[in-house]
Amino acid sequence: MISFWLKQHEYPVVTARDGKEAMELMTRSRFDLFILDYCLPDMTAVNLCRYIRSISVNVPIIIYSALSRQIDRQNALAAGATKYLVKANDLDNLIPAIVNTLGRRDLSRREPAVRRRAASIL
Repeated sequence: MISFWLKQHEYPVVTARDGKEAMELMTRSRFDLFILDYCLPDMTAVNLCRYIRSISVNVPIIIYSALSRQIDRQNALAAGATKYLVKANDLDNLIPAIVNTLGRRDLSRREPAVRRRAASIL
């Protein structure tokens, strides 16, 4: 759903099935945003977030997870996540968080020369 929405608003989207694939993609490409699920098949978003921070300090990372415990949120933010949203409860906040994080209010007016790459790992 998230990938579909971003593509509809002319964001190129790259997806990965797991953390290992995401890490491989990061060695070949630069991304402007990461959207991670907390529970990846081979690692947690906390581990992947730490890896992302080790190679890029400034790239925004949004964790969109079904886990709503405060400790999970704290661990993610401590690992370097920019935002932590809970699935279903924060669905209405996800798209505005993406827009605000990328610094665009009206995505439909984007110029092709300034399009960004978004990586979605869900």
